[in-house]
Amino acid sequence: MMGAVEDIKEEDLKGEVEFVVELDRKTPAYCPDCEVEMVPTTINVKRGNILFLDVDAYKCPKCGKELLDIDVASKLEREFALRHLDEREAEDMKIVFDGRDYMIRFPRALSQIVSKKSSVKLLPISKDEFLLKIV
Repeated sequence: MMGAVEDIKEEDLKGEVEFVVELDRKTPAYCPDCEVEMVPTTINVKRGNILFLDVDAYKCPKCGKELLDIDVASKLEREFALRHLDEREAEDMKIVFDGRDYMIRFPRALSQIVSKKSSVKLLPISKDEFLLKIV
């Protein structure tokens, strides 16, 4: 096992290396305007007609600026996107049954972003909604 970053030698950097990055939740956040340490808080986040209550955030005690953690912001953005699926342009596709399996044929425009070796995860969102994630 290697030591601290200061102990890394050039010969240690040869070949493939796998890193695991863990975020230190105890590291304080600082206001980008005031450079003052922000305090943990909860806020309400609203976009359009969607409101999320008691979202973990940080608040500057000096200027009052509120910021979201990158993980929280990513999760919220995903939720907003999923809830606005009906407002986006959607491709109509038919489900075909070949006697054994159900199949969906992707339109040409979508098939260009999927390689033949792609696999997918099908995640149920509700009774009649699924999220198809290409992995």
